[in-house]
Amino acid sequence: MKFILPTIGSRGDVQPYIALASALQEAEHEAIVATHPCMRTLVESYQVNFAPIGPDIDIGMEAAASQERFPNFITGMIRVMRFSFDVLEKAHEDTIALCEGVDAVIVSHSAAGSIEADKLRLPKISVTLHPQAITAFDPSDPLFKRIVGSLAGWGMSYFMSRPLDRIRRRLGVPPMGPEGITSRLLNLIPVSPHVIEPDPRWESRHRMTGYWFSGPAADWSPPQELATFLEDGEPPVVINLGAMALDGRGMQETALLTIEALRQAGLRAIIQGWDAVLSGQKLPDQILHAGSLPHTYLLPKAAGFVHHGGFGSTAAAFQAGVPTVVIPHIIDQYIWGQKVFELGVGPKPIPRKKLTASGLASALNQVVKEQEMRNNAAQLGKTIRSETGLENAVRLIHQYLC
Repeated sequence: MKFILPTIGSRGDVQPYIALASALQEAEHEAIVATHPCMRTLVESYQVNFAPIGPDIDIGMEAAASQERFPNFITGMIRVMRFSFDVLEKAHEDTIALCEGVDAVIVSHSAAGSIEADKLRLPKISVTLHPQAITAFDPSDPLFKRIVGSLAGWGMSYFMSRPLDRIRRRLGVPPMGPEGITSRLLNLIPVSPHVIEPDPRWESRHRMTGYWFSGPAADWSPPQELATFLEDGEPPVVINLGAMALDGRGMQETALLTIEALRQAGLRAIIQGWDAVLSGQKLPDQILHAGSLPHTYLLPKAAGFVHHGGFGSTAAAFQAGVPTVVIPHIIDQYIWGQKVFELGVGPKPIPRKKLTASGLASALNQVVKEQEMRNNAAQLGKTIRSETGLENAVRLIHQYLC
């Protein structure tokens, strides 16, 4: 079969679909990841077919810039979602042209591919990265809980369904049904049941598979500077705020604050991002400023991980079995930061606007020195590494489509 997997967003929004496309190719299917033109090198480095859709832009970077301009959580979320819907609409012509001739569409969590699959009446399988968004109605629930659930559903409709339906009307596609962007056939959830338990009240079409991970690209090898740094001392903490480390107003402050926190904690570290701030700057010997590196290589060698709480970074930390400090900036990052804390694999998340050098130093000392937290992270990592998320996903796709 021939599949297309459209998605938009940052690297974390693309990586799961690269992994799934690679697994489909290994199962002797043809799979194409369709996303922003700037992602070509990333996708093709995994020997996965790539097709560009829409404007050449990284929504993750736009989200970071929006957060800088509009630090209020709700305002920032609305602006990011509006921008994303605009990109989806601009990608429509490219996406629908690619969908012609395929056997099925894998609709991403960003809704990419949903309109096109419906317009061409193609089979579609959807992906949900956030199980918390799946409603589970139970008439036996107390009235208050049902009211809260109804309000949450209204909020989801207001922020996502209604804008997408406006796009669908403009493109001559009927409005979405009560299932929203999820497929009536099969909705895949690439999350471990040991991180979030499946709700027994979900419809049977919602299937949790376990995470989808890719290893390093086939031709990748660690830079000598990195290999030497890792060999020359205790395991470092890794600091990577992803697109939230976009260089701009406020980012220099965060970078310098982080360096001061590392000095106070007395830790070695690998810092990724903040290139304009840190490139060419003399850093302490215990800090290495590095570029993009595969999580699957780096994190198992780390003593701890500081990140923004994106889906991909959180999953990678879980898999590596490394305790985590989450510094959430926007939307779902707060949810994953709270989940890290609830699982006992990291301290309470520190929202960016509350971040201080002493607070970050204290959190770093927790992840490095608290043995219970380290044991919890190691055990969770062992469990997740034993799961077969990609195999489960391909099996389900075969079961429902082939």
